[in-house]
Amino acid sequence: MRSSFFVLPVLASLAFLATVCGCTSSDNDGCVRISGTATDTENTVASASPIVGSVTRTDGKAAANVTVRMARVSKESAGIAMPTYVELQTDSAGAFSVVDSVLTDSFQIAIIDTVSNEIYFQSKVVVKDSTLEPIKLTKASIVNSKLLYQESSEPEVAVGSHFLAFVPGTLISRSVFAGDSFSMLIPSGKVKLAFCPGDPQIVAKLSERGIADSLIFRDWQMSKGSVKEGESVDVGPFLWSVLPNVPVDTLIRERENSGRISGQVNCKNGKPCQGVEVQLVTDLYGFKFTEGDFLVFKSETVTDADGRWFLPIPQDVPYDSFRVEYRYLVDNQVSEAGVSKYVNVNDIKNKKDTLDVGSVTLHRPSKMVSSVRVVPDSVSEDAPNDCMGVVNSVVLGIKGTTHFVRDITCNLMTMSNNLITMSDLPYGEQDLILYTGDPKVVSTLRDMGTPISQFVSQVDINLPEGVTLNQQGMTYTPPVIK
Repeated sequence: MRSSFFVLPVLASLAFLATVCGCTSSDNDGCVRISGTATDTENTVASASPIVGSVTRTDGKAAANVTVRMARVSKESAGIAMPTYVELQTDSAGAFSVVDSVLTDSFQIAIIDTVSNEIYFQSKVVVKDSTLEPIKLTKASIVNSKLLYQESSEPEVAVGSHFLAFVPGTLISRSVFAGDSFSMLIPSGKVKLAFCPGDPQIVAKLSERGIADSLIFRDWQMSKGSVKEGESVDVGPFLWSVLPNVPVDTLIRERENSGRISGQVNCKNGKPCQGVEVQLVTDLYGFKFTEGDFLVFKSETVTDADGRWFLPIPQDVPYDSFRVEYRYLVDNQVSEAGVSKYVNVNDIKNKKDTLDVGSVTLHRPSKMVSSVRVVPDSVSEDAPNDCMGVVNSVVLGIKGTTHFVRDITCNLMTMSNNLITMSDLPYGEQDLILYTGDPKVVSTLRDMGTPISQFVSQVDINLPEGVTLNQQGMTYTPPVIK
């Protein structure tokens, strides 16, 4: 076990501002270690016997090598700065012990396990006989965000790119770098985050210049209320600025990507749907799937408590539109699904703020069983009439979604023996498309500038909610490149 001692005193004491908001842990994330001496002995208890305890994960196993932070309960805890604390690690059995004059008969404690994404926090713990009962971690809430900063025109207030994100008045913190995305484990409940420069000397310099503490330490309260155990929320990006008229959660103009897209998702019951996975689909025809890429749903964000989601404007949109696909999982199974309307690419050109792509109501997913009939053209009428002839690969999919499959069918005017099954499909009217599965043929046709309508067949279908659309058939003529 190792322990380290950090001093992060209250903002009211300007003499100690140089140590406020420096890096706070040995999390190997670029932190700068800060050490010091406590001068306020408020309710400190000097005890010859150590404070000992043990930690278990939610599965009951010992929480080995997790971070334990302990701080005295004092007026510091109510301020925006983090209180003075001791940090150590549990051993292989999940146990820890500490003797330090900074601790008291009552203190707050935070335990952070970044391996299993579990956490424990108590704002006031009273120790009896210097022993903590076995502590059981709970699933942490995860905040995913990005921090940007607005550089001042005055070189004297340059702050660099190293910042600290923390939950005010607690021991929960993370070192972050401007421009980089970050994830932070927090306890469930109300979410309040704060940001400040990570260099304590910068903090002191800003204070000396008369910049208000409320600008040095920018804080943000989620208007949605609280977050649940195990919930992952995407918020921000946040902006740190010393300008008083710039809110921390303002719409950010990023250098490479100045806009965002957003939407709102309701569950089948019509209420805002939280925790829905969201993915942009720009490859409307699934051509990358044909080229061999493994096409699966990859969640890019999830909806918040109001059913809203935000994503950067896509940089590469190969066609005149794109779509947004949604799925809501229960026990790792798709319980409800949906897809947005087609969003015109012209709507996102030079967009400087947020484009709302509209509201979607999810439904129980549909299923489809299809078959393909090959119809040869005139040049292949003399083709053999059995399956020993030319074999063709076909790709079948729902346009603007991640649902594409490949099938092998023979060159006959008969149905393929293999039925194609597709599951977890969005309900309602959709475009079912079909084209050759030969990547060389597809690539050649596209390189030749062949209109997509000449080698992609499309059929309008209506997928029933929660049940299977059986025997949806399509005809297919293999393309011929002369």
